[in-house]
Amino acid sequence: MTILQKYIFREWFWTFLAVSVVLWIVLMGIVLGELLNDMADGRVPTGLIGQQLLLATPDVLTKLLPLAGFVAIMWGLGRLYRDQEMVVMRSSGFSWRSLLKPLFALMLPMAALLLVLAFWAAPRATALSESVLEEALRSASLWGLQSGRFHIMQGGNLVVYIEGLDKEGRRMSNVFVRQSDAERTQVWTAKEGEYWLDQETGKRYLTLTNGQVTESAPNERDIRVLRFDRNDLELPEPQRKSRPQDREERLTSELLAAGDAPSRAELQWRLSPALALLVLGLLAIPLSHSAPREGRGSRVALGIFLYAVYANTLNLSRRWVVNETLPPIVGLWWVHGLVLLLAIFWLQRQGRMVGSS
Repeated sequence: MTILQKYIFREWFWTFLAVSVVLWIVLMGIVLGELLNDMADGRVPTGLIGQQLLLATPDVLTKLLPLAGFVAIMWGLGRLYRDQEMVVMRSSGFSWRSLLKPLFALMLPMAALLLVLAFWAAPRATALSESVLEEALRSASLWGLQSGRFHIMQGGNLVVYIEGLDKEGRRMSNVFVRQSDAERTQVWTAKEGEYWLDQETGKRYLTLTNGQVTESAPNERDIRVLRFDRNDLELPEPQRKSRPQDREERLTSELLAAGDAPSRAELQWRLSPALALLVLGLLAIPLSHSAPREGRGSRVALGIFLYAVYANTLNLSRRWVVNETLPPIVGLWWVHGLVLLLAIFWLQRQGRMVGSS
């Protein structure tokens, strides 16, 4: 690369890193909010928040890197136009085609990284996340039961309090459980308890000994109190968020072997971040052109709008392929092709910016 091309590459590279960090913080904050909501509902144990955030990182990166590259190209070129540096470059014969070498020097490694993330890292991380959650929900200690704390789950319909818990996380002392629904409320108290898993059915139980249960109904004065020596209380299974046929956690080799429309849609979806990064990089070159006294904000806002349309159309096309409304051979390709043609047409038509080579 020439000196000017290296200069532009450095401008894009550092802007790309800065934008990526900001977007990563924002998206991980959203993921953390969802995890905290799931934790409150009993879907995620409290001790696994950090691990779940780490396992969500590959999927988050596949979403943010195309947008980060797009914004970095526009923002970097916008600064060059604002400071009149691009005018000087053009006067010395620096055409828009000279931007392609630093562009692809930045985008091609990122596209390769996105392919690794989308086809290998993200599915395995998602599958591992689900496996860890399934295993954790079978263990009292990993499930989040701690002594001296109220554990509110199922949207407040299930409350568990344990005064003491042994090192293995199974045997408990002075247990308090409150279950409620639209018809009744039950309050269980017991001197001792034990958390265990039925190996045949996979259901979770609290075995309570030496206690009593108090049952009442809304708008009724009658209260029933029953004492017991032992009672096995079945714990409700957490309501897990479902994904369509768990395609997101299936290995790429399994999707290739399946060959059905949903699997082909998932394969095209995993390829989309890398393709979108390259297409958006080309689109950013004409989109970043601005007049001498024109600010960068309007161009970036227009770019974000185009990106939103692009991303939502891809998601809509994916659903069409899954529902067999759109044939897989058309799939998501038409969206990438349309945006690529727009970028090429814009480059050719914007003569005041592209110049001649």
